[in-house]
Amino acid sequence: MLYNLKGEVPEGEHIVPIGRADVKRPGSDVTFVCHSKTVTVALKAAEQLAEREGVSAEVLDLRSLRPLDEEAIVGSVARTNRAVVIEEGWPHAGIGAQVVDIIQREAFDQLDAPVLRVTQADVPMPYNKQLERLAKPSPERVVAAARRVLYLD
Repeated sequence: MLYNLKGEVPEGEHIVPIGRADVKRPGSDVTFVCHSKTVTVALKAAEQLAEREGVSAEVLDLRSLRPLDEEAIVGSVARTNRAVVIEEGWPHAGIGAQVVDIIQREAFDQLDAPVLRVTQADVPMPYNKQLERLAKPSPERVVAAARRVLYLD
């Protein structure tokens, strides 16, 4: 599903360290925790928030899920004091639930708002293209969640 994405490719040998998250976009108002296909969704949402609201969203790409870079997650949330976790899985028992658990255990006192999640709809993935689009996380849904944790709505 990532075949159609275009982007920069590093010159020469490039090794992605396992267990180390990467800040794809620094920010100070809210942290977007994401991985895989949702990185693009989070980056688009961060751009929209910056243009429309003047909100600075940090996009944290987990890059690997096991081991999970808990230090990066907690550090980012401690800087921004707000978090939106974005994943393409269902809302129950997914990696997003684990990330929220880490945040509430390790960064609870730094939070200024509840952690929100943007996930796939809790339905089997539809075959119809329009219904599939509605079921997946979108930049618009991420922006709406960010506005809620920032108390803009």
